[in-house]
Amino acid sequence: MKPRIIDRVLLSFLLLIFIAAMVAVMLYATGLLPDWGLRSSVEMLVNGNTGFRIAAAAVSALLGIIAIKLLFTRSKPKERENGENASLLASDENGAAYITAASIDSMAQRYIKTNNRIRECVSKVSIHAEQGVSISLKAIVLADTNIPELCDKVRKELKEYIETYAGVKVSQIAFVVVNTYSPSTAARVS
Repeated sequence: MKPRIIDRVLLSFLLLIFIAAMVAVMLYATGLLPDWGLRSSVEMLVNGNTGFRIAAAAVSALLGIIAIKLLFTRSKPKERENGENASLLASDENGAAYITAASIDSMAQRYIKTNNRIRECVSKVSIHAEQGVSISLKAIVLADTNIPELCDKVRKELKEYIETYAGVKVSQIAFVVVNTYSPSTAARVS
């Protein structure tokens, strides 16, 4: 998620001040930057001038508040109820109904668990405004499985299942067999 404009401006401001301070400290430490009253400014901050001390405290507090705000700024977007991360099911004068990618993913996992030839499966659902829903499946299947037949069956039945029960158009289902599993071999290896 892109940070909001105000967060980017505040972060840029804070980083520029930090970079300038670090460059000044490095130049002063190496002797390339003359004193220019730095010692007297530090002495005023520590020993004297109340106005200068209040100004320094105010600037420090402001920079601290900005840093704390940026620290707790969310980096992940909330799922919005306006359908930004969901697929539109229906819309009329009473409002709109959406289904999220997480709901469709849950339905896909529920369907996959009914197939006894699939040992494990990881699914990912993407919602595209015009094309509909695309589902990517990465599975481990039993070793003695007819893989082309299983792939066709899963893609056809899962598409029908999602379109029937979720009410969304499924544009693509990618089914990848990443490995095979043999229970008899696994028992001996353990």
